[in-house]
Amino acid sequence: MILIILVIYHRGKQCNAETYELKTAELTAPSTSRIIGGESTTIETYPSMVQVLADAQFICGGSLVTSRHVLSAAHCFVDNFGNLIPTSRVAIRMGTTFVNTGGSLHQVSRIIVHESYNSPVRDNDIAVVVLSSPATVSSTVQLASIAAASQEVPDDSLVTAVGWGVTSVDSSFASTVLNEVTVRKINLTICAARYLALEQEYLVPFPVTGSMMCAGLLDEGGKDACSGDSGGPLFYGNVMVGVTSWGYNCAEPLYPGVYARVSHYTNWIEAK
Repeated sequence: MILIILVIYHRGKQCNAETYELKTAELTAPSTSRIIGGESTTIETYPSMVQVLADAQFICGGSLVTSRHVLSAAHCFVDNFGNLIPTSRVAIRMGTTFVNTGGSLHQVSRIIVHESYNSPVRDNDIAVVVLSSPATVSSTVQLASIAAASQEVPDDSLVTAVGWGVTSVDSSFASTVLNEVTVRKINLTICAARYLALEQEYLVPFPVTGSMMCAGLLDEGGKDACSGDSGGPLFYGNVMVGVTSWGYNCAEPLYPGVYARVSHYTNWIEAK
């Protein structure tokens, strides 16, 4: 049996949160670079980062993109039978470095999974969560800027994934603190070819589509997002360019992590 581990894989003045709306940004090269390898970080560094809870327990990451909207991965909200998890079971925790504690809890009024989400292959793996009440911006709660429509991250650029996922492939427990890891954006054709070879070997679908992007340390491995990071952001500089979606195991040299490419969905997100 082949095991597919969902990979997963920032920055206030106090005022009326109702005025905070979606921000899009053109992509420019980051002014600094960090090669991190899964080191701990803080919510002050990534204040748009939030935790998705189901039945009061952490299940996925997400990003606050307006005062009432969180961007995450569709598969976080769909059960093994293809059913949407009831909103009554879901909450959002924000404003804390630590998993399952601190910050503020927000109830959810609606979960919008992309209408073309394909569960077996995880295409269009993106969702918007609508909060019951607006978040209040502070030093630990801020909005992410998302990539403008059709913007592309250059191949081999440094990108950073953030989340509370496991820090070892042998672990089944979420990290207690927020972590970040910097990897490189992988050419999509190369990434697709790697997964096609895996598909032919195991006869299990691993399609990499144009709505996705790949990131990792190709032929080197050792750095990646991993289980529990799903739904979290991938940043190019200070702009959110990806949503952690899937991958084959974690930190594999041959197989990069795969993300929903945010710029492919910018217009869809704005419409929500």
